[in-house]
Amino acid sequence: MAEARIVVLPPALASQIAAGEVVERPASAVKELIENALDAGAERVDVEIEGGGVTRLCVSDDGSGMSAENARLSVQRHATSKLLAISDLNRLRSYGFRGEALPSIASVSRFALRSRPADSDAGVEVFIEGVNAPVLKAAGMAVGTRVEVRDLFFNIPARRKFLRSIGTESGHVTEVVEAAALTRPEVTFTLTRDGRGVREFLRVSGRAERVAQVCQAEDLTRCEGTRGPLALEAFLSRPEQARTGAGGLRLFVNGRSVRDRALSVTIAQAYGSVLERGRYPRGVVYLDLPPEFLDVNVHPQKAEVRFADTRATADAVYGVLSRALAGAFSLPTPNRSAWARPRADAIPTRALGSAPLEQPWPSPAPAGVSPPGPLQALGSSAGSLQHELGDSPASRAVRSDGAAPTTSTGDAFSAALLLAVEPPIAVREEAPSALRPEPQIKWSSLNFVAQLRQTYLLCESRDGIYLLDQHAAAERVTFTRLRKQYQGRAVPSQSLLFPVVLDVQPAEVEIIEQRAKEMAEVGLDVRVRGVESISIHAVPKLLQRASAERLLRDLLAEVSRKGGRGFSDAVDLALATMACHGSVRAGDPLSASEAKALLVALDEADFAGHCPHGRPVVTFLSWAELERKVGRR
Repeated sequence: MAEARIVVLPPALASQIAAGEVVERPASAVKELIENALDAGAERVDVEIEGGGVTRLCVSDDGSGMSAENARLSVQRHATSKLLAISDLNRLRSYGFRGEALPSIASVSRFALRSRPADSDAGVEVFIEGVNAPVLKAAGMAVGTRVEVRDLFFNIPARRKFLRSIGTESGHVTEVVEAAALTRPEVTFTLTRDGRGVREFLRVSGRAERVAQVCQAEDLTRCEGTRGPLALEAFLSRPEQARTGAGGLRLFVNGRSVRDRALSVTIAQAYGSVLERGRYPRGVVYLDLPPEFLDVNVHPQKAEVRFADTRATADAVYGVLSRALAGAFSLPTPNRSAWARPRADAIPTRALGSAPLEQPWPSPAPAGVSPPGPLQALGSSAGSLQHELGDSPASRAVRSDGAAPTTSTGDAFSAALLLAVEPPIAVREEAPSALRPEPQIKWSSLNFVAQLRQTYLLCESRDGIYLLDQHAAAERVTFTRLRKQYQGRAVPSQSLLFPVVLDVQPAEVEIIEQRAKEMAEVGLDVRVRGVESISIHAVPKLLQRASAERLLRDLLAEVSRKGGRGFSDAVDLALATMACHGSVRAGDPLSASEAKALLVALDEADFAGHCPHGRPVVTFLSWAELERKVGRR
C-alpha cells in the first residue's frame, strides 16, 4: 500500500474545521461576538436574531472600534490583540484570546463587519461570503462595531441539518445574553427576536441588582464569603425550590460563564441533608480568584476552566457556602460526608430484600457510617493535612512547618486555601451493622408501635424491631402502582380545577411538543401556550397530592438529561420521579390506621425493600442484638 502524502490544509478548510469546534450553533456565534464587544470596552450591546439566529444574527456595540487595518486582520485566523506571549495566558483578563472566533464564523456564513474607532471620521466594512476572500470598503457609522451574520452554515448543510427548532435555538441565544448580562452588570444588554424586543437589561451598580433583573421571578438569597485568595458571592434559592438537575444554577468564574459539574455538586452539598441527592438549587454563583490560579485555555468555546487545585477549590467553596447557607436559611450543621460514596471496606447496612434495581443514582452511604469526604481530610494543623491527604497536590502545598512552599502556582494556591480551612466536622467512622430479618417477611404482619420524628415507622415482630422510612416505603408503593398502570396504558388522570401556567425554556417546550403522547400515557395533560409558556391541565390521579409544577419541572429535567428519550428508554426513571412527588414525605404525620395501610400496601409492591432510587426502606434490629447492646446477654 502506497504511503499517503502529508499536505498542509488550505486556510479555508482549516477555518471550517475550526468553526465546527467554536461555532456549534447560533448561540455560540452570539457568545463570541458579545465577548469581543465586552473586550472592546462596550457600555451597550444590542443583539438581534431572526429565525433562531440561523437566518440572521447581529451584534452591535459602542466599544472602541477598529481601524481598517485591524478590521482586516481580525478576520484572519490566530490574529488577536489580547495576548502576545504564552505567559500572558497566566494573567488573562479578557474573554477572547485565540483569534479564531471571527474567521470561524465568517467561513460558514455570509459575514459583514462594520467598525469605526473614535479617532476616525469614517468606518470600514469587511464582507466575507463563506471561504471567499474578504472585501473591504469605507462605511459611515457611529463609533463602535457591528457584526451581521446571515445564512449560518449555508455552505455546510450537514451541520445546519442538526440544528434544532427556531424556538430552541432562540432559547439558547436568550441564555447567552442573560449570562453576559449577569457577567457585566455595568453594561446595558438588549435582545430583539424576529423584530420584537424580548430582553432589556439596563446597566446597574452591582451584581445583586443584575441578578434581580435577570431572575426577577425567583426568590434568591445572597450569600458571600472569602477563603484565602478565593472570594464567593452567591444568590441561591431556598432548598424547597431546588430542582432535579443543575440546569437552573449559573456559575461564573472570574466573570466567565462556565459549566462545571464538580462545582455544581459542591454547591448542592453545601445545603447539607435538607437537599436530597440529585437535586440542585437555582440561582447564580460568582467565584473570583487571581487569574494565575486558573487555566481558561481548556475548551474551544471557553465554557470550562481548570483550577490550579480542583480539590482545594471545592473544599473552599463548600466551607464558605455551607456556613453562609446555614445562617441564611437556618439549616442544620452540614455534613458533607453524607454525600460521599461508601468506602469499599465500610460495613454495609443490611436491608430487607435483594440488590437494588439498576439506577443511575449511587447508593447512599450506610446509616451511621460516614466515609471520609474532602473536609475530613483537612485537619486543624499543617502536619495533619499532609498526613491525611497523602501525596496529593493539596498535601504537597503544605510543609511540615506549616509554611506554604512556592514551587508552583498550584501548590501556592492549595496552601493558601487549605491553611484557611476551619477544623473538620466530627463524624463517626464505625457503627454496628443490623442483622438481616427473615427474607420472606410479610409486612402486614408487623405490629405498628409508633411514628418517630414524623419520618420513621417503628414496628415489631417476633424476630425483632423494624424501622421503616415512611417516604421510601410510600414511594415504592406508588411507583409499583404507577408502573402497573403504565404497562396497561391505563393511568387515570385528575383534571385540575384551574390550569397551572408555567414559564419554561424553549428547549422544554420542544420536549413537550415531541413527547405529548407519552406524557398523556402517564396521566399528564400538558399543553403548549407559547414559545416559553405551557399549562398543566391534569395530573395522574395517584399523584393528585403532589405539586403539579414541581412534578412537571422535575420530569422535564429527567427527560432532558436523557436527551429527550426519557419516556422510551428510561420510563422507570420518569415514573420514579413522579412517584417521589406523589408519596407521603418525611415530616407528614401518620395515624396508626394510615401506617397499617402502608404496611399492607408494601406486600403488593415488587421489591419492597428499597425505594425506586435504591434507598433502603427498612432497617432491622433483632431482639438478640438489642439484648446484647443493653447488656442483657
